[in-house]
Amino acid sequence: MARTKHYPPDATIADVLPDLADDEDYLRQVLVTMRMCQKHYGDAWVRIGVTGRSPTPSYRIDRPDETARGDGTVEAGKTLFGAYGGRSHDRFTQVNAVKTRWSSRALGMTETLALHDGLRRHRGDVA
Repeated sequence: MARTKHYPPDATIADVLPDLADDEDYLRQVLVTMRMCQKHYGDAWVRIGVTGRSPTPSYRIDRPDETARGDGTVEAGKTLFGAYGGRSHDRFTQVNAVKTRWSSRALGMTETLALHDGLRRHRGDVA
């Protein structure tokens, strides 16, 4: 079922998790991509698409880049690693990544892992 309104411009995955049908799987898929970025570039941040109508928002992973000036979507020192569909987790084309409106706030690996661990604890999967 499609959403009827957009997310706030500063929404993060933490804000949308309660609305996701399979929040743990969605977050697990995001973390897989973040870990791949972290392995190659040392760190990773995730932000969500805020204007789509899908109940599972698209997301982008940003990586460190000391030469990046920032572009209004991403702060200086970070650049796009990849953008992905929320349902399929398939990588966007460069054009789709640029045309999507992304949240102004990002979560780092530590915050995203904490969200995932919190879901697992809440469900009793972790002692």
